[in-house]
Amino acid sequence: MPDNHYIFGYGSLINSDSRRVTGIAGASIPVRVNGLQRYWVSFAGVDMRAVGVRPMPNSHCNGVLFDVPASELDKFDLRERGYVRQALSHNQIDYLQGHMGALNTAQPVWVYIYPNDPFKAQFSPISQAYLDVILLGCVEVGEGFAREFLQSTHLWQDWHNDRLQPRYPRAIEHNQHSYLDGLINTLRSELVNRY
Repeated sequence: MPDNHYIFGYGSLINSDSRRVTGIAGASIPVRVNGLQRYWVSFAGVDMRAVGVRPMPNSHCNGVLFDVPASELDKFDLRERGYVRQALSHNQIDYLQGHMGALNTAQPVWVYIYPNDPFKAQFSPISQAYLDVILLGCVEVGEGFAREFLQSTHLWQDWHNDRLQPRYPRAIEHNQHSYLDGLINTLRSELVNRY
């Protein structure tokens, strides 16, 4: 097994602080992966939705690649329990902002796939605290990256402002509520119609 791997983070793992809560993770490389579509999904026994991806031709999903030592993979697998870790082909990846030269193409790339049909799930609410973690990570790359996350994610419905009492166990305290709300509100009417 190679000493180092890449993980494609497309939700809370976009956020560098959130990654470090789980394990050792290198710097991120912003990318767009072809053949994946991102959705809000539900898990049995969890009172909030998370984002998940599934293979879908003619679709794409933005996120980040980050370097992980092989010894840390189990920690990320535990964090992403309920998902299935699958290999991604380097050919599926478009590098944003000229980062391709930084990538070691000999290292495997992994993605955590949502294994069920997102349209058949019982829907819990979207946690605003969880969405904040994702958007703060997106803004680390840039505002356009955050807007792409919002526009390319499906099944927006029924979200809950839980910032004062977060449902999400890895919520991050921050003072950018107004800024993030502004990003969301400029696209809100479009988002609620994305099924």
